[in-house]
Amino acid sequence: MNKICTALVFLLASSFQVEAAQILVQSSPTESTVAVVSRNEPNLFQIEGRKIKRIYGTEGLFTVTPEADTGVAWLKPLTDKNMLSVFITDDTNQHFKILLDIKDIPAETVIIRGKNNPIKNLENARNEPRNEAILGTVIALYNGEGIAKNQLIPLWKGVKFELLSAIELRGIKGESYLLTNHSGKQIVMDEREFYREGVQAVVIQNQVLKEGESTPVYVISEGE
Repeated sequence: MNKICTALVFLLASSFQVEAAQILVQSSPTESTVAVVSRNEPNLFQIEGRKIKRIYGTEGLFTVTPEADTGVAWLKPLTDKNMLSVFITDDTNQHFKILLDIKDIPAETVIIRGKNNPIKNLENARNEPRNEAILGTVIALYNGEGIAKNQLIPLWKGVKFELLSAIELRGIKGESYLLTNHSGKQIVMDEREFYREGVQAVVIQNQVLKEGESTPVYVISEGE
């Protein structure tokens, strides 16, 4: 497998996590784990198996909206800083120190697991038969397999989005697109912007495009 295709494999492995929450495992209250959060939208925080009692930090740098019945909390930054520390306490008075990496992205879901709730092995999850089928579909599209389409698809103002080809393998439908930036400025894309009902994975080869640049986009969904 050549270097470009290998890079696509790693992008796809990461894309399996796109729809899932960020899962933070913290074995000690002295640890500090990092969560990526949205600057502009409320982010959902949850402690697995527990209820959030309090989120505290420097006053005025964020807002917290708790849900007493579910035990989750919504956190929204109010600062121009890119990093922010908060402390979260659950209903058993266990403390978690979280370093927030604040970015201009859509809202995130963050699930915190204590030392007694080990995270499952992500590599095993990625190697499940269905994920292997998704990976095989992406590689087939990358290698030029599939039925040619050459169809322009309306997307966003300032971009050209063309469906190049489509393929269906083992109950998985794959579509290969080419996205070109004609907006007059640099654009930064997020895989979540391409998700719709039935979509299983999205791979964007180059997420940052300058004016005039293009990138392949692979969208994998349920077959007919």
